[in-house]
Amino acid sequence: MSEGERFDVLIVGGGAAGLSCAIFLARAKLRVAVFDRAESSLRRVERVNNYLGFEEGIGGAELLDRGKRQAERFGAQLFDLDVETVSRADSGFSVHAGGREWVCEYFVLASNKRTDLALALGLTLGGHGNRFVSADERGRTPVDGCYATGRITGLPSQAIVSAGHGAIVAIGIIETVRGEYYVDHDH
Repeated sequence: MSEGERFDVLIVGGGAAGLSCAIFLARAKLRVAVFDRAESSLRRVERVNNYLGFEEGIGGAELLDRGKRQAERFGAQLFDLDVETVSRADSGFSVHAGGREWVCEYFVLASNKRTDLALALGLTLGGHGNRFVSADERGRTPVDGCYATGRITGLPSQAIVSAGHGAIVAIGIIETVRGEYYVDHDH
């Protein structure tokens, strides 16, 4: 197969973490592609009342749709395609989606539903239920050039986590007080 369309960064997952990552990368003028099948659990949240800047709250689907428009405005390309495979290549990574090959220097796993791609790259799953990827504070995984962000890293599943460390600290305190995993999806 001939080398396909090239991007600096390819992101799998268009939830809050993936879209936030895409916006910053695109604003820095990197060529970014986001592959998303609209499967983020945030899409099903009726009202998010703890997201900075939305004092009246915002629907999860609307928040993601706004994020997509913002990412596209800054130059990220979004594709409604299922990533079939990912593998290491001489120049970074080779990704197959929609019957085509895509290549990138950096690969970002931003979907907790795609542990199959993590395993294909040789990443080890761990944590609760063996469904999280080990990544450092900057998202770097043990595979050079491969990053992970959002819930797949074991971070709390809150849209606001991408806005700052304060939310992580607060959730940690709540988990300590309650003695259990905490998810703050408004009902």
